[in-house]
Amino acid sequence: MDNSFSSKRQKSKELSEKAKNLIAGGITSELRYATPFPIFISKAKGSRKWDVDGNEYIDYSMGSAALLLGHSHEAIVEAVNLQVNQGTLYSSLTEKELEWAELISGMYRSSERVRFVGSGTEANILAIRLARAFTGRSKIIRFEGHFHGWGDDTNVGIKFPFDKKVSHGLPDNVVDSSIVCPADLQFVEDVLSQNKDIAAIILEPSGASWGTVPIPDSFLQGLRKLCDLYDVLLIFDEVITGFRWSPGGIQELESVTPDLTTLAKNLTGGLPGGCVSGKSELMDLLDPSKEFKGLQAGVFHRGTFNANPLSAASGIAALEIFKLGEVQKKADMSAEKLRQNFSKIFKKYEISGFVYGESSTFHVFLGSHKKEDFTSLHARELKTIPQSQVLDFQLSLRSRGVDLMSYTGGVTSSAHSEEDIEMTINAFEESIVELVKNDKIPRL
Repeated sequence: MDNSFSSKRQKSKELSEKAKNLIAGGITSELRYATPFPIFISKAKGSRKWDVDGNEYIDYSMGSAALLLGHSHEAIVEAVNLQVNQGTLYSSLTEKELEWAELISGMYRSSERVRFVGSGTEANILAIRLARAFTGRSKIIRFEGHFHGWGDDTNVGIKFPFDKKVSHGLPDNVVDSSIVCPADLQFVEDVLSQNKDIAAIILEPSGASWGTVPIPDSFLQGLRKLCDLYDVLLIFDEVITGFRWSPGGIQELESVTPDLTTLAKNLTGGLPGGCVSGKSELMDLLDPSKEFKGLQAGVFHRGTFNANPLSAASGIAALEIFKLGEVQKKADMSAEKLRQNFSKIFKKYEISGFVYGESSTFHVFLGSHKKEDFTSLHARELKTIPQSQVLDFQLSLRSRGVDLMSYTGGVTSSAHSEEDIEMTINAFEESIVELVKNDKIPRL
């Protein structure tokens, strides 16, 4: 398979070798690492993208879930083109950021004030800083396998073993400032009752890694009650789920109002940027006209590219479409069809594992558990598929023109057609047959 893949992607191979000498690790994000080498993309439109060798792919990465509308959506392209001719960066306020913030507050039940930032990682850094400042406490509770960016405070708990740092270069007190919990309400309450220095609980409300590890029913409601009982702030990281699960995110679907919400990705229509939104009494700590505990403003925050005009223009265009709710329904239907048919293929070839997901996502688990058991599984089971199996699975699909997001899953967009879905199902079955033949994946 490697030889066949490489022979059709010689330019990507050459560029990958060049990248190793120019870019640290040859990649600009760990998620872009691939074997035998990453592919280099030259263009994208709708549900498809093309590499530098001319190979075409049905894309289920969708800008790491940032492109619910697909690539190069007409409304986004028009908005950006209009803005670029008026300037790209003013270092001043614009009417567009007010319009953008108004749209967010109209869609998100938690949003009384908004502060724009440069990315999802920055949004989570700021939200945690706000929580610590407001409460005067230092520790946060986070959950096994949940991803909140690459900032220091959020890098404990991402990978197994979940109580260890995932990177060198982090100070030891980072481990002490985060308490990593399983998605278990009793466990969380025990921690809260024994530790009076908890500022906030932060989580992906989909469950770890955009739903790779689902959370129990009523878990969000239970967390809200515990936060109220112990006077702790609740932060929803809706960087991926925001606007995708519904126009108002998961918090709208579940009728749970967090104290702070972090957004990015679809917030900007796929351009760089993010925001923190939340209760005015929290967000006012960012107001330079107000003093808080001797500092003015109480919480320090800057950013050259915050609410830049291009991202604002793109974000407004996207949110005007998202608020109607129709594109979410279309993407959800495509993902559901993939999940159903992938499950049938697993059953047909007696594959050990299962297919699952919510909203416009799909996840493939390769292991010795059955789907009916998976609600009891923890991150240590669902996120520990052997890397060799993951890479083989990804490569087999990529060689057939299907590119996943990360791990063994992906996201759909409103641009995915019925033809895309049928082609993907066929490619998936071919891959399963190949992987079974070569003893690359487990069988019952």
